Amino acid sequence: MDLFSDVLGMLEDTACDFNHFFYRLSNTPIFSLRSDEYRRAAEHILPAETENKTDGVVKMAEWLEKSYRPRLEREGNTNDLDRQQRMRKVNPKFILRQWILEEVIKNTQSEKGVGVKDKNMLEMVLRMALEPFEEEWRGDRAEEERLCGDVPKVERGFQCSCSS
Repeated sequence: MDLFSDVLGMLEDTACDFNHFFYRLSNTPIFSLRSDEYRRAAEHILPAETENKTDGVVKMAEWLEKSYRPRLEREGNTNDLDRQQRMRKVNPKFILRQWILEEVIKNTQSEKGVGVKDKNMLEMVLRMALEPFEEEWRGDRAEEERLCGDVPKVERGFQCSCSS
């Protein structure tokens, strides 16, 4: 239980998105890292715009090396490739979020509110939403990565009402 209460507290302190945390953890080799490499792995897992990032990175690196790795060893789960493949089956790269839907609406709504101005973004997001576990969707790679990346700071905590 301490394994999860420690990491949940860390995620809250660093405002790290749960989905991003588990997706990035699924892409992090644990057993091929040397002791001095856990810090770099932690930097990759945490959002780019993290308050108190230095403290968060130190705590995350310590958690990876001193809590998560020993837990995996006790479970006999020491093959990074197998663990990563299993984790990728349940941790999607893409999650359809409200801020993305808002962008799609802005990009597709015509100036007079009649018809569709540009449906390229709508088609790309629909493809991504239908295949959220893919790594690429055969579109604009930079735009796909942006939509899968950290939630923009101004959009964090945004909630829509039932009438949205």
